[in-house]
Amino acid sequence: MSTKNQEISDSIREAVAAHRLLPGTQLREVSLGKLYGVSRTVVRQALQSLAREGLVDLTPGKIASVAKPTPKEARDTFDLRWAIERHSLEKLSQAHTKKDLAALRAHVKQERAARVGNDLEEVRRLGAGFHVLIARLAGNDLLAQTLDQLVGRIALILLLYQHEYDKHTECLQDEHAQLIALIESGSTEEALALLRSHLHTVEVSLGADAPDDEEADPHLSRALRRR
Repeated sequence: MSTKNQEISDSIREAVAAHRLLPGTQLREVSLGKLYGVSRTVVRQALQSLAREGLVDLTPGKIASVAKPTPKEARDTFDLRWAIERHSLEKLSQAHTKKDLAALRAHVKQERAARVGNDLEEVRRLGAGFHVLIARLAGNDLLAQTLDQLVGRIALILLLYQHEYDKHTECLQDEHAQLIALIESGSTEEALALLRSHLHTVEVSLGADAPDDEEADPHLSRALRRR
């Protein structure tokens, strides 16, 4: 992937994860091309990459848009997340270093600082990033990459199904710290039980009903430019 392709993909992915781009937002190739100073071909390649991650809908005959996962797709996403995280946590709990634990504790410190600063966008980003960090430290780069992609899809799901995630952030951060302690002590079964409950809290924060099909107003320039 070219540098410009990567820039466009990363920018859209970041805006989705930060809840600045809403499900259903149209991603017009001409508009994106002007925004990034590239051809429609370059934009199309970036959108195709994001479509493979499940973040963009490229239905033939329709304008590309930010994906709107169905309820079944949402359930499947959480099932896959659990499978990846369970495996990663088992591996890290059984074989970790002091450096691994220090990295996890530093991350939680950043999470708490973001919450104290009331930076909800950063709280969400770091909260998801903690789980990706565990997968990376567990040593399976492919699983970590897959989980990183799932994080973006979960951000869409949280937006689409009227989540109450932000009400739980303090508790979730405390549980991150508890997970580190259990990893350090090698208490694998206790760590897995806490992780299952932890992920369930996020899943049940979703509303039962999806919003209507009215398309979001696509303020692409504001959403995709860093603040």
